[in-house]
Amino acid sequence: MQGRKRTLTEPFEPNTNPFGDNAAVMTENVEDNSETDGNRLESKPQALVPPALNIVPPESSIHSTEEKKGDEYNGNDKDSSLISNIFRTRVGRSSHENLSRPKLSLKTASFGAAESSRRNVSPSTKSAKSSSQYIDLNDERLRRRSFSSYSRSSSRRVSNSPSSTDRPPRSAKVLSLIAADDMDDFEDLQKGFKSAIDEEGLTWLPQLKSEKSRPVSDVGEDRGEGEQESIPDVHTPNVGASATPGSIHLTPEPAQNGSVSEGLEGSINNSRKKPSPKFFHHLSPQKEDKDQTEVIEYAEDILDFETLQRKLESRPFVLYGHSLGVFSPTNPLRIKIARFLLHRRYSLLYNTLLTFYAILLAIRTYNPHNVVFLYRFSNWTDYFIFILSACFTGNDIAKIIAFGFWDDSEMFKAYGREYKSILQRSGIMKLYIYLREKYGRKLIDFIIPFRIISPGEETKYQRSSLSTSLTKPYGAKENQRPFGTPRAFARSSWNRIDLVSSVSFWLGMFLSIKSYDTKTGIRIFKPLAILRILRLVNVDTGMPSILRGLKYGIPQLVNVSSMLVYFWIFFGILGVQIFQGSFRRQCVWFNPEDPTDTYQYDMQFCGGYLDPVTKRKQNYIYEDGSEGSVSKGFLCPQYSKCVSNANPYNGRISFDNIVNSMELVFVIMSANTFTDLMYYTMDSDEMAACLFFIVCIFVLTIWLLNLLIAVLVSSFEIANEEYKKKKFIYGSRKTGYVARIVTGYWKYFKLKANQTKFPNWSQKGLAIYSHVEFIFVILIICDIGMRASVKVSTSANCNNILLKTDRGISIVLFIESLARLVLYLPNMWKFLTKPSYVYDFIISIITLVISCLAVEGVLGHMYAWLSIFHISRFYRVIISFNLTKKLWKQILSNGVMIWNLSSFYFFFTFLVAIIMAVYFEGVIPPEEMADQPFGMYSLPNSFLSLFIIGSTENWTDILYALQKHSPNISSTFFCSVFFIIWFLLSNSVILNIFIALISESMEVKEEEKRPQQIKHYLKFVYPQKIQEYTHASLVARIRKKFFGGHRNEDTRDFKQFLMRGTAIMNIAQNMGELADEFKEPPSENLFKKGLSKLTIGVPSLKRLRMFANNPFYKNSDVVFTETNDINGRTYILELNEYEDEKLDYLKKYPLFNYSYYFFSPQHRFRRFCQRLVPPSTGKRTDGSRFFEDSTDLYNKRSYFHHIERDVFVFIFALATILLIVCSCYVTPLYRMHHKMGTWNWSSALDCAFIGAFSIEFIVKTVADGFIYSPNAYLRNPWNFIDFCVLISMWINLIAYLKNNGNLSRIFKGLTALRALRCLTISNTARQTFNLVMFDGLNKIFEAGLISLSLLFPFTVWGLSIFKGRLGTCNDGSLGRADCYNEYSNSVFQWDIMSPRVYQQPYLHLDSFASAFSSLYQIISLEGWVDLLENMMNSSGIGTPATVMGSAGNALFLVLFNFLSMVFILNLFVSFIVNNQARTTGSAYFTIEEKAWLESQKLLSQAKPKAIPNLIELSRVRQFFYQLAVEKKNFYYASFLQVVLYLHIIMLLSRSYNPGNLIGYQGVYFMFSTSVFLIQEALHMCGEGPRLYFRQKWNSIRLSIIIIAFIMNAVAFHVPASHYWFHNIKGFFLLVIFLFIIPQNDTLTELLETAMASLPPILSLTYTWGVLFLVYAIALNQIFGLTRLGSNTTDNINFRTVIKSMIVLFRCSFGEGWNYIMADLTVSEPYCSSDDNSTYTDCGSETYAYLLLMSWNIISMYIFVNMFVSLIIGNFSYVYRSGGSRSGINRSEIKKYIEAWSKFDTDGTGELELSYLPRIMHSFDGPLSFKIWEGRLTIKSLVENYMEVNPDDPYDVKIDLIGLNKELNTIDKAKIIQRKLQYRRFVQSIHYTNAYNGCIRFSDLLLQIPLYTAYSARECLGIDQYVHHLYILGKVDKYLENQRNFDVLEMVVTRWKFHCRMKRTIEPEWDVKDPTVSSHISNINVNLEPAPGILEREPIATPRMDYGVNNFMWSPRMNQDSTMEPPEEPIDNNDDSANDLIDR
Repeated sequence: MQGRKRTLTEPFEPNTNPFGDNAAVMTENVEDNSETDGNRLESKPQALVPPALNIVPPESSIHSTEEKKGDEYNGNDKDSSLISNIFRTRVGRSSHENLSRPKLSLKTASFGAAESSRRNVSPSTKSAKSSSQYIDLNDERLRRRSFSSYSRSSSRRVSNSPSSTDRPPRSAKVLSLIAADDMDDFEDLQKGFKSAIDEEGLTWLPQLKSEKSRPVSDVGEDRGEGEQESIPDVHTPNVGASATPGSIHLTPEPAQNGSVSEGLEGSINNSRKKPSPKFFHHLSPQKEDKDQTEVIEYAEDILDFETLQRKLESRPFVLYGHSLGVFSPTNPLRIKIARFLLHRRYSLLYNTLLTFYAILLAIRTYNPHNVVFLYRFSNWTDYFIFILSACFTGNDIAKIIAFGFWDDSEMFKAYGREYKSILQRSGIMKLYIYLREKYGRKLIDFIIPFRIISPGEETKYQRSSLSTSLTKPYGAKENQRPFGTPRAFARSSWNRIDLVSSVSFWLGMFLSIKSYDTKTGIRIFKPLAILRILRLVNVDTGMPSILRGLKYGIPQLVNVSSMLVYFWIFFGILGVQIFQGSFRRQCVWFNPEDPTDTYQYDMQFCGGYLDPVTKRKQNYIYEDGSEGSVSKGFLCPQYSKCVSNANPYNGRISFDNIVNSMELVFVIMSANTFTDLMYYTMDSDEMAACLFFIVCIFVLTIWLLNLLIAVLVSSFEIANEEYKKKKFIYGSRKTGYVARIVTGYWKYFKLKANQTKFPNWSQKGLAIYSHVEFIFVILIICDIGMRASVKVSTSANCNNILLKTDRGISIVLFIESLARLVLYLPNMWKFLTKPSYVYDFIISIITLVISCLAVEGVLGHMYAWLSIFHISRFYRVIISFNLTKKLWKQILSNGVMIWNLSSFYFFFTFLVAIIMAVYFEGVIPPEEMADQPFGMYSLPNSFLSLFIIGSTENWTDILYALQKHSPNISSTFFCSVFFIIWFLLSNSVILNIFIALISESMEVKEEEKRPQQIKHYLKFVYPQKIQEYTHASLVARIRKKFFGGHRNEDTRDFKQFLMRGTAIMNIAQNMGELADEFKEPPSENLFKKGLSKLTIGVPSLKRLRMFANNPFYKNSDVVFTETNDINGRTYILELNEYEDEKLDYLKKYPLFNYSYYFFSPQHRFRRFCQRLVPPSTGKRTDGSRFFEDSTDLYNKRSYFHHIERDVFVFIFALATILLIVCSCYVTPLYRMHHKMGTWNWSSALDCAFIGAFSIEFIVKTVADGFIYSPNAYLRNPWNFIDFCVLISMWINLIAYLKNNGNLSRIFKGLTALRALRCLTISNTARQTFNLVMFDGLNKIFEAGLISLSLLFPFTVWGLSIFKGRLGTCNDGSLGRADCYNEYSNSVFQWDIMSPRVYQQPYLHLDSFASAFSSLYQIISLEGWVDLLENMMNSSGIGTPATVMGSAGNALFLVLFNFLSMVFILNLFVSFIVNNQARTTGSAYFTIEEKAWLESQKLLSQAKPKAIPNLIELSRVRQFFYQLAVEKKNFYYASFLQVVLYLHIIMLLSRSYNPGNLIGYQGVYFMFSTSVFLIQEALHMCGEGPRLYFRQKWNSIRLSIIIIAFIMNAVAFHVPASHYWFHNIKGFFLLVIFLFIIPQNDTLTELLETAMASLPPILSLTYTWGVLFLVYAIALNQIFGLTRLGSNTTDNINFRTVIKSMIVLFRCSFGEGWNYIMADLTVSEPYCSSDDNSTYTDCGSETYAYLLLMSWNIISMYIFVNMFVSLIIGNFSYVYRSGGSRSGINRSEIKKYIEAWSKFDTDGTGELELSYLPRIMHSFDGPLSFKIWEGRLTIKSLVENYMEVNPDDPYDVKIDLIGLNKELNTIDKAKIIQRKLQYRRFVQSIHYTNAYNGCIRFSDLLLQIPLYTAYSARECLGIDQYVHHLYILGKVDKYLENQRNFDVLEMVVTRWKFHCRMKRTIEPEWDVKDPTVSSHISNINVNLEPAPGILEREPIATPRMDYGVNNFMWSPRMNQDSTMEPPEEPIDNNDDSANDLIDR
C-alpha cells in the first residue's frame, strides 16, 4: 500500500509500467540527468504531455520528413489539388506497388527518473532502448492524468507548526480531523485510490478510452437479421497475451493479427511488413527547450478498407441448405437467381421501381375523383401499379428460392455460430425444460406427447446455459466471420413487410371480384398491399442507421411495453365496470305540448333529470320509457329528460366493452382531449369519476410512457455510439453520398484557405470592418422592428414608406456583403469556409431583388411570404449576444442529426400519408369537410391529419369522425389500430428522439463525469450528509422518537465517513483544474460590489460603506489544511465562516446586531423571542461569540433540545393548516349563499389568524431583526413569503371592512401563499421546490431566451402574411363589406334572426401583440389546429372564407409548430432534465454507475424467506405445503392457472347489459373466488399462520380474496341502484388480475424498481400538490363568482377549491387553458357588479393572464417535465442491461433467496460466518461467487463425462476425450485471478460483518455483484469506491500477513511435532529386517509419557480474528474453536503454570 503494488496480488495484476518490459529505454537518455540533477527534478516536475491518437497521411517516399515539416501543404504536385483526390486514402503520386498507408500515431512523453519514481515505474525499465516502439496503453498513467502533475496547482494550505499564519482562523468550524493516530489508514486510503487498478489496468479516474472496444466481427450481428454486410474482421494488433478487450495495443505482431477473411490474409500481412516513412505532427507548436518533455511518437499502419471491400465483393459466395426443401445449394437455377439478386444494378433497379411505384400512388391519391381504385383499372396509373406489384411479387419469390424462407441453420453451422430456433427465441424451450425439471420428465412427456426438442438440442442448450467465464465459449472459433450471403427471406424485417404486401395485394385482388370488398366494407388489404413503400426510408444516410440501431433497446422496450399493455388492459376493464352505459345517457328536450317533438342536446351527458313540476330529481329513463336504476351526476333541466339510448359518434365511442374502453384509455394515455371524457363522465356519473382519469394519467402517462421515453433515450445513446464507432472504423462509407461530397469539399476549402495569407490592405480592412459590423446589426434590428410595427390598420402610405426603407436597408447590407467579398478576394477559400458570410452574400442579393420588386408593386401578397429572407437576417442579432450564441451553438451541436431526423420524420409521414389515404379516402363524405376539415380526404389532407395526430392536438376529432363514418365494426377497429400505431411511432418514438438529441448536446462528457462527480460530492453531498447525521426536522425527529424510524446509526460509520470525505478533498486538491475551482475565492455579491464602487469619492455616502463591506454576506469557504508538528502530520477539513471578521465588524458597527435599532443582543425580551424561534439564517451572536443553531440537533438520548421552539413551530403549523382549511371552506360562493355580512364568524376567524401571524412576525423580527441584521427576517425566502401573506391579510381585512370587494378578493387570493409552508414538513419536498423555483430559474430563463429568439421572427413573419386575413362573418357566406343587417341562424332546432358580425377569431395575427400572444399560446399545442383551419380557409382581406381556399397557408403553421415542438417544448424538457440531473448529481454518473444503482434498487427489495421445518410437520401439513406452497403437483398448479386465466377472460368479456347485472360472469366469479379462498386456506395450513402472515403479500392477497368472495356473494341480493357497491365489488374482482404480477419477472422487476424509487416520486407529487392547492385557493378567491362563458361549464369553473384543482389538472396538460383564460377576462358590459355589495361576476384580465400563464409555465413546462426527468433518473432500469450486461434480475434473486432459506429457515436474515462457502456453492448465477462454476463444477463434470453403474458404484465409465477437451478450455490466468478475488471476497465479508458476528442477508446480496457481475472501479461512485478501497486495503493487508502467518504456523507446528516425539518412548526397530517390518503394523506403540514426568503441552497457535477497526481477537467468537484442545495435565497441582503456558 506504500506506493507499491500489493505483494499478494503482484503475480496477478497487470503491469503498471507504462512502457512494458522493453520500453524503459525511453528514459535512458534522461537517466543520467535524473541522477545528477535529482533535486531539480523533484522541485520542478516536468510537464506531462497527454497522449494523443492521430490518423495522419503517409509521406511520399520521395520527400524526407524534414521537407514535410517545412512545406506541409504546398509541397505536393499539381494533381494533389484535384477534388477527386480528397476522397482517396493515399497521399501523393506513387505507384500501386509502393502505396503508403495512413498511420495511427500515438504521442506520449518520456519521463525522467524522478518522474518515473513518482509514477511507480519499475526500475527494470531503465535497461530498455529508446528506439523501441512497443507500448501498452493499458497502463493507468496513460488513462488518467497523473496525480503528480496535478500538484502544480494545489490549493491546500500546508503548515509546519501550529502557529503558522497560513492556517485558517481559529473560529473556523472543524468538519473533519485526521489525527496522527489515524494517519496510517488515511494515507493508505489515499494511496490506494491513486494506485488502485483493476484486472484491466484501469483506475477510477477518467481514462483515455473507457468504453470497451468491440470486435468488428460483431458488426454483422448488430445489423439485424437479413441485413448483414460482408465486412472484414479487422482487429487492432495487440501485445502478447496480456491484451484485454478494454485497451488499445499498438505492437505490430503479425502472429497475432487474425485473418480478415479467406483470401485476404496475404494482402493485410504484407502491408504490415512493408516499412514506410513516418509523418508526424508535434503535440504543440511551441519551441523545444531543455525543460520541455520529450515527445515520443509511434505509428502503425491503417488497413485499406476500400481495397478490402473490393476483395470481398469479388469473393465467391456459397449457398446453404435446401430452400423450400427443393432447391439444393448447388442448384444452377438457385445460384443464378442469387447472383442476379445480389448484383448492384439489380438493387438500383429495385429502388428505382419502388420510387416510381410510390410516385404513382402519390399521383393517384393527390386529388382523387374516384376513390375506388387499385383494382378497378379506372386510371392509367392502376395498370402500372398492377404491373409493378406483380414484379415485386416475383422479387419476393426469387428471394425465397435463392436464400430460403426461414431456416438458415446450415449457414450458422458453417460459420460456427450458435443458431437459435423459434422455440428458443420465444422461450418455449426454457419453459419446457423448467417444467421437466420441476414436475419430472415422464409426466411432462406424457402430457405433451410430441417431442419439442431432440436430445442433442437439449444437451447443447444445457451446455450453453452452463457457460462459464473461466472457459472459452464451448465449440466457438477464434474469429467469427460475417455472413457472405443474406440470411433467409423471412429473417429480415423489410422482407416480412414485402411478403405482407404481396400476399395482401393478391388477396385484395381476389376479393375485388364483383366488388365484393366494396359491398362488405373490407378495406384492410388495400393499405397493406402498398406497405412496401416504407422501404424507401431505408436510405443510406446516418439517421436511419441510428433508427435501425434502436433495436439495442428492443428488450427493454418489450419489457416496458408489456408493463404498459398490462396496465392498459387493467384500466380498460376498470373503465368497463365503472362507466358502462354512461355515454348512452344524454339530455333530450320534450315539448310539453307535443311529446313527439324532441331535441337531443349535443354531448350533454347526464345521470337524471328534474321533474318539471316538483323539481325533484328523477332517475334516468331508457329509450323504451322504462325507468333506470339511479339518479346521479348532471340533472337535465325542466322539460328535459335523461334518456339512455345510443352512444355518440354512431355508437362507436363508449366504455361499453373492453375494445372501446381500451381505445378511450389510450386517449387518456395520450394526455390530450382526455379531459373532455373526464368531464363527460363527471356529468354522467359523479365528480369522483375524475379520480379514474387522474390515476390513469399518473400510472400510464407520467410513469410508463415516460419510462418508454427513458428507454428510447438510452437506446438512442447506445445506437449513436455504435454509429460513431462504425463511422470511425469504416470511414465515409457509412455516411450518405451527399454528406461525403459536402465533407470532401469542406475539407478541400479549409486546406486551400490555409495555404494563402492575407495582404496588409486586406487585414487592415477586416480590422476596420470588425469595429463597424455592429452598425449593420443595428440596421437589421431596425428593419425587423419596422416590420413588427405594422398593423392591420396601417395606411397604404405608411406601407410604401416601409417598403422603401426596406429597400434602402437591403442596399446597405448588399454593399456590406460586397465589401466582405472584396476584402476576402486574396483568399476566396477563406471566404467559402465562413458559412455565415456566404449566406449573407446570397441573402443580400435575394432581398435586394425582392425589395426592389416590392416597391414597384410587382409581388403583391407574395412579398409577405418572401419576407422570410429579410427576417432570416435576424440570426445575426442572435449571435451578436454571447449568451444566445452559446445556447444555440450548444443545442445545434447535433445539428446534422436533428436535420436528418427532421427530414426522416417528414418523409416517413409522407409515405404513411399515402397508405392512410388509400385506406380512408371516401370514408367521410366530402360535404362533411366544412365541419371536419381534416379527415384523410386526399394525400395533402392525410399528411396534415397525420401531422396533427403526431402533435396530439385534437387528434381524437379525426379518430372519432372516421370511426363514425366507417362502414362496419372491423373498419372501425382497424382505424383505431392504425391511429394508435401512428401516434406511438410519431409522438412517442420519433419526436422523443429529439429530446435525446438535445439532451445529448447538454450532457457532461464521459471523461469529465468522474472529476465533476468529486466536485459535486464535496460541494453538496458531503455537507448534506454531515448535516443529516446529526440534524433532522421536527417531523423526522417525532418519527424517530415515537415510531422507531431511526436507523441503527453507528459512530464508527460517521468517523469513517469523515475520513473518506477528507481523503476525497485531499485527492481533489491534487487534481489540477478541479483544484483551481476550489481555490477560486467565492463570487462577490453584485449589490455589494456596486455599492462599494458607489461610495468611492462620495463623502455623503460614507455611511453606506458599512453595507458594502459587510462580512455577514460572505459565502462560507471550506479549507483543507495539512499540518506538520511534533505529534506528526495532521489533516483538517474546516468550514471558514469568517467569524473573526464578523465579530470585528460588530465591534465597529454594534447597531447592526440591534433588532429595530432598539433591542440589543442582551435584551431580555429579545432573548425570550430567540428562545421561541430558531435563527432565520446563519448563527446568532452576542457580539463576542457565535452560537450554533441546535434546534434540529438530536442524538440517541435527546430528540428535542429546544422543546419551546418545537412547540412554537407546531402551533403555527396548526394555524397554517387551519388557515388553509378555512380558505377552502369559506369561498366567495359560500359567503354569497349564506349572505354573510361584514362581521361574522369568518371575519372574526380572519382577525384571529391575522393576530396570530402578526405575533409570529413580531417574535421573529425582534429575535433576528427585520431587514439588515446578522440573521435578518427577510433573508429567509420562506419568511419573505410569510410577510407577503401577512400584508395581504391586513389589506384584505381593511378592504373587506370598507366594503371594497374587488380589492378584497384580489388580496384574499394572496393568502394562498401561506400553503407553501406545507413544504417545510418534508426536507425532500423543500429541496424539490428550491430546485424547481430557485435553482432552475436560470435554466428556465435560458430556455425562454431560446424560445423567444425563435418565436419573435415567426411572429413578424406571420404578421406580414396574415394580418387582416383571418376575420370572418358569422354568416359565413359574406365578406366584410356585406356583413351587416340580420340573418337566419339555427339555434338548437329553431331558426331565429341574429345580427351579422364581422370579427377576428380568438387566435389572430392583426398586430404584433396579438400575433405574439397567439403564437405563444399555440406553443403549448393548444388551439393551433383551430388557427390552422382559419388560415387554410382564408381567401383574403375582408373576403368570405372558403373551405380549404388557401391550403398552402398551412406551410407557415406546420413549420412553426414543428420547430416549436422540437426547439421549445423538447427544449424545456431537455433543460429541466439536465438541470435536475446536475443538481442531484445523476448527470455525473457513468452508465455503469447507473446500472449498479438500478441493480441496488432491485436488490434492496429482496427479503429473506421463512420456510417451515418439513421434518417436524405432520403428514397432512406436508401434503398441503407441497401442494399449495411449493405447488409440486402439476395438475393442481395447472388447475389454479386455468381458473385464474378464466377469471381474467370473464373480466374481459364484460359488456353493457342493463337487464342482467350479474350474468354468467358473476356465477363464475363466485366459483373462482371460492377456489382462490380454498387455495389460501391450504397455503396457510401448510406454511403455518405465523409464517403466512409474515409476508405482506400473503395478507394482502387473502384480504382481497375474502372481500371479493363476500361482496360477490352479497351482490346477488343487492339491487342495481346501489351502484357504488357494485363498483367496489367489481374493483376487488379486478384486483385479482394483479395476481399475475408475481408470476411475471418483468412486471415484478418494474414494480419493485418503482417501490424503491417511490420516495422521490411521492416528494415531487407532494410538492406539485401543494402548488395545486395554492393556485386553487387563489383562483377560487378571485374568480369564484365569475360568470360562465363559452368554454366554462358547470364543472369547468372555479366556484369551489375542488373544481379549481380539477381545472388546474386539465390545464397542466395544456387542455384548453387559453380558452378558459379568455373566459376569465370578461368585463362590463358583459358582466355586472353591485356597488352595494362585495359580489361581482366580472373577471380580471390581469390576474387571469398572470395566474393561468404562470401556472402553464410552472405546471406544464416545469413540473410535468420534472416527472420526465425523475423517471429517467430514478428508473435507470434501461441501463441495467447496458454496460456490464450484468444479468441481475428477479429470477437470479429468487435463486439467492432460495439458497439462503435452506440455512436460515426462520427468515431472520442473519447467518454465521461459516455458512458463507456453503451458500455460495448451493446455487449458480451472477449472485453466487465461487472459484469453479458452470460446466467446471464437479456435479456438471460427472453428469456430462462420467457414467456410474447404479449396481456397482466403482464401475465408472469416463469420457476422457470429452473431459480433456473441456478441461483444455480453462483459462489458467482467469483461474488464478479468480482465486485471488475469491479470497478477497471471503475476507471482506468477514471483515465487514465481524462487528455483528454474523452475515446479513442484504449486506451479502449487495456485495456479491461487485465481484461477479460488476467492476467496482466502473460502477461505484466516489464515496462508495473509496469505502470499497478502504475495506480492500484492510483485506489485502490481512491476506499479506496471512502468508507470513502460514509460514510461522508451519514452523510452530513442526516444532510441536518434534517436541511431542521427543517425549515419547521410541522402540528400536530394525527396519531392514523383513520379519520385523511385517509386524510393525500389528504393534501398538505406547505414547504415554513416563510416570512422574510432567508433560508440557506446546503452546496453542492463536487464530487471527477480525475486530472492529483493526485485526484483533474478537470477544464474540469462541476462541476454543480456533485453538487445539489442550490435553489434561498429569500433575493437578501445577494448573496455574499450565494455564499460564496455554495463554
